[in-house]
Amino acid sequence: MSGSSETQTTWKQILQNYFEIQIANERYIRGLGYFLLFCAIAYSFYLLDNRPKVVTFDKAYLALGIVWLGFLPSIQYLFDRNRPPMPFFPLVGLFYASGFGLSIFASKASVSGRWSIARVSEESLMLTFIALALMNVAFYFSKYFLWRKVSPIRFPQNYPFSKLLNLLWMLLILSTALRYIPFLRTIPSLGQFVRGSIYVIFGMFYVLWARGHLPKFQSRLLLFVFVPLEVIPRLASGLLAEIMILCLFMMIVIWYERKRIPVILISVLAILYLGLAPAKAEYRAQTWNDAGADLNPIQKVQLFVNLAIEHHQKYTFNFDSRVQATPKTSVLDQAAERSAQIVVLSKVMEDTPRVIPYWNGKTYLPLLTSFIPRIVWPDKPELRVGNEFGKRYNYLNANDFTTSFNLPWIVEMYANFGYWGVIFGMSLAGIFLSLIEAKLNDSRMSALEFIVGCAASFSLVYQESNFALMIGGLIPLIVSMYILFRFFLPDRPLKFTK
Repeated sequence: MSGSSETQTTWKQILQNYFEIQIANERYIRGLGYFLLFCAIAYSFYLLDNRPKVVTFDKAYLALGIVWLGFLPSIQYLFDRNRPPMPFFPLVGLFYASGFGLSIFASKASVSGRWSIARVSEESLMLTFIALALMNVAFYFSKYFLWRKVSPIRFPQNYPFSKLLNLLWMLLILSTALRYIPFLRTIPSLGQFVRGSIYVIFGMFYVLWARGHLPKFQSRLLLFVFVPLEVIPRLASGLLAEIMILCLFMMIVIWYERKRIPVILISVLAILYLGLAPAKAEYRAQTWNDAGADLNPIQKVQLFVNLAIEHHQKYTFNFDSRVQATPKTSVLDQAAERSAQIVVLSKVMEDTPRVIPYWNGKTYLPLLTSFIPRIVWPDKPELRVGNEFGKRYNYLNANDFTTSFNLPWIVEMYANFGYWGVIFGMSLAGIFLSLIEAKLNDSRMSALEFIVGCAASFSLVYQESNFALMIGGLIPLIVSMYILFRFFLPDRPLKFTK
């Protein structure tokens, strides 16, 4: 009797601790929601009062409307008790809020040239506002009425940790080998598979570590060997987005596991970006050529860091001579200009169909074949819609066959079918994104199912490239992950649950 009583007391304590944690998490998330709502309201007044002189009140109000339509899914997510594990649609909304709304208020809006934010038309802002409103309505209508009974993806539930760890280490070693052994990159479809699986690998390793299921030796090996081997080539590429995307994915995983905003990771990423971004152009000029081919990744990272240090020293106040160096362009202003997708939409609307005819759906034709892996179709044509788009609208030199000019979804819709293409296209996009959330982002999913779903759907958050290119890798990744885990994870007593 005494043993039974002690067991009941233990279980009561476990349940009590569990519910206390859930209540604390819910209070934290709701508090975060109130805080962000207050900040958004206050910042809206600030933006209106400090808007660039070239931005009229009408443009400012439309831009703020876009910002709020993009921000509302985040508020809805934080106050929803049945919120999905990943803030998928809120991140989509933040992409539109920043790229099509907030960029209007950048301090560099008065800069002359065809890419000036000052030249953005009210017509493009109004179309974006309507399109974003329709996407939101279509998403939530589909979520609560069309896809309510749709089941999420399912992987094996009953497997031992040892099998899962062995599989993750096998994938990680393969991914690392692919980065450093050029021969492996010639194998059809291998690169596409590994690029997607790397997020699954790091995401699952973090979850296992957070729950105390990753041995100390493996944790140290991962942190001090394989993480640097992954991060160094990303930095050496000169594409800071490579690091930011990986960190953003890990932020989502941390949110899923901890229900807390990863302040430390965000701070490290911000310092890294602010430190290296000013030297990015000079670094690329020195390494994106034949001379750069002689440098290994570590040497390239050292060069990148040295250039960044020299840049910041150059623009640091000289206390001895009390002379201020020439003011430098703000990194934040550069980021705002880089993300100003509304400028591209406005230019395309200005030229289509007056100068350049509609594409009439040509960019969507690759959807019929983009999901076919190259191991099945070795001669499958490469998608170069971004390059074709840049040359078609004279944004790129006619002899440039390598540079890709970003073609966001909403711009692609207009370039193909005009106003009605955007109106119907963004509504269909809302329905499609709602289906993606129902299948890949459900609270009933296990940790492994969520990580795979997050890795697959994560690429759809930043809708900066044409639709076929972004969808092309979605189906092969999910299918390959499903087959892999089905084959390697046997059916055993369940030991790994959320």
